[in-house]
Parts: sequence; structure tokens; C-alpha cells
Amino acid sequence: KMNFTVFLKEIWRGKDLYRILMNSECANYQLNGRVLDLGSGLKAASYHRFFSRAAGTEVISLDLALPDGSASQIDLEKDRLPYAEASIDTVLIFNLLEHLYNHSHVLIEIKRVLKPGGRVIGAVPFLVGYHADPHDFWRYTSESLKNIFSSGDFQNINIKILGRGPWSAAFSQIEFCLPRLTKMLILPLVFFLDSLFLKLKPNWDQHKFALSLFFIFTK
Repeated sequence: KMNFTVFLKEIWRGKDLYRILMNSECANYQLNGRVLDLGSGLKAASYHRFFSRAAGTEVISLDLALPDGSASQIDLEKDRLPYAEASIDTVLIFNLLEHLYNHSHVLIEIKRVLKPGGRVIGAVPFLVGYHADPHDFWRYTSESLKNIFSSGDFQNINIKILGRGPWSAAFSQIEFCLPRLTKMLILPLVFFLDSLFLKLKPNWDQHKFALSLFFIFTK
């Protein structure tokens, strides 16, 4: 798990709590072989710093097409991925599905390019504000994700709720308007209050405080 010092460092880097929790979870996984990162931008995303990498790992970034045609590569709702069948070891889809009105097409294409047993690793926001890029269509529950991935005939579906408690959920709604130093000072109190709440209410449904859902599944 990420220690609290790293949380503070990431806040100083300008990352919000949702992103820090997501990146922290990435540190539990190693990338290997040929890795395709969809919709992350054309530069390395922050979560790339947290994955470990086996020797010889190649990461390819492929971004969404933009409406004005600038810096566009592909329309993930209708275009084929420009890779051969069974040529990719891992596909990353972080903060992507909420921006696609038609998610089924990209999942079909992901399955086509993945090697047998290849992995998909990603996350979607839940208690996160509207963020059009260029659109923001959906918020998914764990039930809906399981149904979507199962319908695509993917296997070994594992979905993890990322969040800490009601205070972290509330903090995430206002942190955008707080200076970085203020956030660094408030966060220890927020985490303490969450820990206290969960000790008093250990059976409280974690979904109520989910900032995001992190998933991994295989072809």
C-alpha cells in the first residue's frame, strides 16, 4: 500500500485523491511484453510511474480522436485498433469508458488484439465530478461492470472499490478549490475520521463512498 508520505507528495504534484488512490492500486501490478494504453493522452500518464515493468516491456499510447481533428489518432467508438489479432499482452483503459457512449465496440476490439490470457487493467470514476473529455456519459457500478465484461466473454473479472469512507468522499468534492498546502494539512484529519467511522460502522457498504472502481480481467 502507498504510505502517507507518498500521498502528500502526489498532492504536491497536483493529483487529486481519486487519482492518488488509483495510482496506488497500480503499484500492485507489473507490466510485461507489449502494453497498449487506450485514451491516456499521447504522453505517459501519471499511473505509469506506479506500475513495475518487466525487462523489455513496450508501452504504446493511443488516444481518442478529438472533434477538431487536432492530435487525433482514432475514434474508439467505431474504428478498428491498428494492431493485429492476438498481438498485445495487456491493455490499459483508465478513465476511458465513461467518455464512450458506445463501449461495446472498443471492448470487442480489445478482445481481438489481446493474446490468449492477456489482461485488461483499468478504472472508472464513481463519486467524481463531471469531466468532459470531450464528453462524460456514464458512471458505472461494480454490478454493471461485471455484466458488461461478462457479456464480452472476458474471464477472471476482479473489481475493487477505491475509496476510504464518507470524509474522503466529501473531501474529494471540494478539494479542487483548495490550495495544495491546505489539502496536505487537511488530509490526515480526513483519513483519521474515516478510520474512526469505519471502526464504528464496519459493515457499511463501501460502494457508498467509492471514488472509483478498479478492475482487471483476462481474455
